[in-house]
Amino acid sequence: MKIIWAAAAAPGLAFRHAPVVSWTRITTRIPPGSPLHSTAAVESAEAAVPSSAAPLSSPKRADFSGFDYGAHWYPVIWARDLRPNEPTRVTLFDVDYVVARTTAGTAGEEDEAFYALVDECPHKKVALSEGRVTKGGDFQCSYHGWSFDGSTGRCVEIPQTLIAKQGRAGAESYDKPQQSGGGRRRREDATSVAVTVVQGMVWLQPNYTPIEALAAAANGTLSGPPTIPEIDEEGYKTTVAIRDFPIAGQAGKGFDLYVSDGVENKPALDEEWPSSGWKATNSVPAVEKLIAYNSNFRLGGVKKKKDSKKKTDGPTKMATTIFHAPSVISMGRRDNATAPAAFVSGFWVSPTGVGRSRFMASATVKSPISVPRWATHMNLNNFLDQDTYLLVGQNRATLKREAEGYLANDASDATNPVRKSTYVYRSPSEKLPTRLGQFFDATLSRSPNRREGVLAWHRRNTEGGKLIGPGPSRREILDRHEQHTKICPDSSDLVERCDRVMKRSRLAAVALVLARLLLGGGAGGVAEEAGGPLAKGIIQWTVGLAADAARRSVLRPGPFVAILAAAAALYRGSSLIKREFHFKTDEGRHRHDVKAISDMWADL
Repeated sequence: MKIIWAAAAAPGLAFRHAPVVSWTRITTRIPPGSPLHSTAAVESAEAAVPSSAAPLSSPKRADFSGFDYGAHWYPVIWARDLRPNEPTRVTLFDVDYVVARTTAGTAGEEDEAFYALVDECPHKKVALSEGRVTKGGDFQCSYHGWSFDGSTGRCVEIPQTLIAKQGRAGAESYDKPQQSGGGRRRREDATSVAVTVVQGMVWLQPNYTPIEALAAAANGTLSGPPTIPEIDEEGYKTTVAIRDFPIAGQAGKGFDLYVSDGVENKPALDEEWPSSGWKATNSVPAVEKLIAYNSNFRLGGVKKKKDSKKKTDGPTKMATTIFHAPSVISMGRRDNATAPAAFVSGFWVSPTGVGRSRFMASATVKSPISVPRWATHMNLNNFLDQDTYLLVGQNRATLKREAEGYLANDASDATNPVRKSTYVYRSPSEKLPTRLGQFFDATLSRSPNRREGVLAWHRRNTEGGKLIGPGPSRREILDRHEQHTKICPDSSDLVERCDRVMKRSRLAAVALVLARLLLGGGAGGVAEEAGGPLAKGIIQWTVGLAADAARRSVLRPGPFVAILAAAAALYRGSSLIKREFHFKTDEGRHRHDVKAISDMWADL
């Protein structure tokens, strides 16, 4: 089962110093003594906090009528996937932002800083993400060289103008925070966005500038992003992954199986309404060997076998799934809903836009060793490919039904019962997904740019009330290179290493075969060459000696075959690894996977 995402928005802070302990710390490069460093600056910025976020999102009703997408942080990328001092484009709610991890003017990683701006230069509206980060840590547009302070968005340099001399310490207006109610934001300034780093994840809050977010945190109208406790615990190792999808999104295959133990146990769903929004916890007794349990049930009832082993002391583990609205899910087996788990899966679904999403995941395990990230990516990509293409039909049907709801009801805050009227739930394990469907039906119409985006999608993809064409191809939906490798430096670096190994092993094999052809024969040729004219003697003797040594070693049948086999194995192994980071799950691979369905769902 998949959780289908559609949209969401949020604010964020910029930080200096890692690791981040408090999300309310803010990065600023304003000269000491500037009003931005003072308590008065925070107090003055409180008036600029967007009214949509005050009071903090409090949907303390079953219909979610008070839920506010503008009062939340949104994950956009893992911090480790931002190459130092390089601008990177991310997207939320169909709006592009540029983020950067800067180390300019610092001596070590502990002094790095994170900044975010709307990805648009105010000069000619080109993307700042196509530019660069200067030695001073500013975003610079590659078109005409305008530069902007990442912490405030202020334009600090326009070539051939006085602003190049004024810089950050110029006019008084520079020292005033960007805000809607007071202070001046000039037309040449870019729009700064609050950004924070929590548990290795970069989060944005587009409704706030950094100083506004700090003020909102101080007056209680903005809380930090939700966390997974085990990630911060000693003795745990975490491996992270990332992938973009040209569909609405998903939060993990097999979700309903993981949290359910069959018909006999009714899943319990506990809901909380913390200051950060809505939290749902689904917890049921965990069942070992769930596939066998389901097979026995489907074939005529559960057959309980006598356990010859002594039962372990302690309570039964609880398979617990926690959803932090609007975009974070964690799953693990615990002694109780709040106890730590030995293994926890985390999922973050970032609402990049209508019909698009960014999927980020983590595997946190209590272990002294870490799994290589590339191995995790290979496994996860195979896992995601198995049924992601199936979501194309689900995504199109859901968007079509949502657009029809908007066309029938113009009210911007109206509940749109898309999932209630589209999906059919019957399994007792579907209590949580049913509730999540109610949440999205009640709130998505209020998320930023949602209604306009869905209606635009509807105009492009329907005609006469019917969907046009079969939708995106399998290659487009499952292209790992575009969706993962390009945005993950660890994977792209691995692919480059595989390319080098393949090239060198191929060259080594060709050189060895040529040497065998050219130097084949006995060892007597060396003596004959050495007896030639003196002008050629030394060179010929040296070459002949090397050739003779080759004949006696690597060109002998045994070593020759072994080296060729090693080169072929290196080439093949690197080729297989490289394939894992490109399009892989074609029709043939899909048919192979389908044959394994009976291993999970026994035929009746």
